[in-house]
Amino acid sequence: MIPVLNILLLLLLGFTAFRIIKINLSASIFWFALSLKLMAGLLLGWLFYEVYESGDTIVFFERAKDLAFESKEPRTNFFITLIRPLVRISGESYWITSLWLSFVSFLASWYCLSVFLKYFPSDRVAIIISLLFIPSIIFWSSGILKDTIASAALMVLVANFIMVYKQLKIDWKNILMIAVTGFVLIKIKHYLAIAAIFFAGILIAHMVFKRFKTKWGFLLGIALLCTAMTATQLIHPYLNVERLPWVLYENNQAIISKTKDTSNTGILIEGNDWSSILSQIPKALLTGLFRPSINDSIPAYGVIHQIENMILGSLLIMSLIIALKKKIELDKPLLVASISAILLLAVLLSLSTPNFGSLVRYKNAYMPFLFIISSVLPFRYLTSKALNK
Repeated sequence: MIPVLNILLLLLLGFTAFRIIKINLSASIFWFALSLKLMAGLLLGWLFYEVYESGDTIVFFERAKDLAFESKEPRTNFFITLIRPLVRISGESYWITSLWLSFVSFLASWYCLSVFLKYFPSDRVAIIISLLFIPSIIFWSSGILKDTIASAALMVLVANFIMVYKQLKIDWKNILMIAVTGFVLIKIKHYLAIAAIFFAGILIAHMVFKRFKTKWGFLLGIALLCTAMTATQLIHPYLNVERLPWVLYENNQAIISKTKDTSNTGILIEGNDWSSILSQIPKALLTGLFRPSINDSIPAYGVIHQIENMILGSLLIMSLIIALKKKIELDKPLLVASISAILLLAVLLSLSTPNFGSLVRYKNAYMPFLFIISSVLPFRYLTSKALNK
């Protein structure tokens, strides 16, 4: 009876969300995308239970059932505390809990989609596909994983930053959503919070430049940007500039020691100094953006990531060619802020995680936005060609 009640409640909330988060799209797209997300969460559970027979998702669920459990890892404790009410509501069912978390993640994607389509209506096809229908993005942001909540929080946070940037004002709803999602990211995935602050800092600096077109406005913008950069140093003691080389080196070495050759990205940091880090940045950048590629030897189940990265690379090349040949109207400050934050994450995650299996999960947070950036110009070009025939 409990599973039936949970599913009915999910359906009711789904109908409510579709009516509240208004987008000029058919209900069939909403329900199809939601169904994919829910099935992905179930598939993820099946994969870890039946194929791997272990994994984070199982550990998190079992610990959430144990009210007395306490981990030495603060992020794990926070996540388990967060999902424990859902575990209780589900009747301690892994599968129903997975549906709830997948549902939350989908709502965040749908909300983000509503904001993007409001401000970029001409790019709707690229945005819809990027946010709702990329297979690995759907899969790794579903089910009982910290990545599910982190991706959802980042979606909402980025959407609200863009709203503030486009409207040149902030209201209490924006403040509330930014505060809640920012807090969640700091607690679960602090590096995503740092990237978000970096992204917002660039946008805020530009807003000040635009509002006060004077020398003092310029200086104020620079001061705010510097403040945002300084704030990133306060998120986590291990991620400040002084300790970062040591942290990257230690993580890199620890993961390499546990990684099979077929999953190794080949990024090896040889020392805990900046020279060792800088020497690996070109390879890390390529890995964070486009690997695993079709040239990488990886387990068979990773082929979907190879195909997606090949498509992503092709779209990016097309975008560069179109941008060089034609005068394109783009929101340059937003583009600079987005690319800067993505490149930061791509490099740092690749340096610290030289394992394809883990890396594709962590990359998932910024992949929707990278797909949007890479696909907007090709979709515009192909659409204009079709209309001119």
